[in-house]
Amino acid sequence: MDSGRYRPKTILTLVVSLAVVAVLVVLGAAYYPWWLGPRQPIPFSHRIHAGTREISCLFCHSGALSGSVATMPPVETCMLCHKRIIPHYPEIERVRRHYQQAQPIAWVRVSNLPDHAHFDHSMHLVAGVDCGTCHGDVKAMDRIVLRRKLDMGFCIQCHRDYDATRDCFTCHY
Repeated sequence: MDSGRYRPKTILTLVVSLAVVAVLVVLGAAYYPWWLGPRQPIPFSHRIHAGTREISCLFCHSGALSGSVATMPPVETCMLCHKRIIPHYPEIERVRRHYQQAQPIAWVRVSNLPDHAHFDHSMHLVAGVDCGTCHGDVKAMDRIVLRRKLDMGFCIQCHRDYDATRDCFTCHY
């Protein structure tokens, strides 16, 4: 037997196995697209807004400049642009109804720290830390998904890398 050549049966087995895996991935995506992040009440693409349109994170998440919480944008922020940009698109019509009825959109939270840990967005922005350091390449995401676990190990390593304080009471107070 020549070990340097594949037998036809081995190649057929490999092709069938790859086909089965591909079908399972496609079916899995249809029922549970976990890599896309949670569904939001109104579909929103960060890839289009932050990526293609190059809208700054801080335009919508303005609280990050002045405090610890980045804040979710109010409906009024969406309407600054969408009064004129694709105003009759069905999902924008839904945004408009929220606006007219003065009802906030109940966005689904993607990241959440435990109560015993505190993170100040503004302090990190002033220090020059890019949003993508923690949140990943949001400009490439339609639906936001955390690409890394935001745990103490991640934070401590970042503080080491940036030569920032590692005093426990900086984040735990």
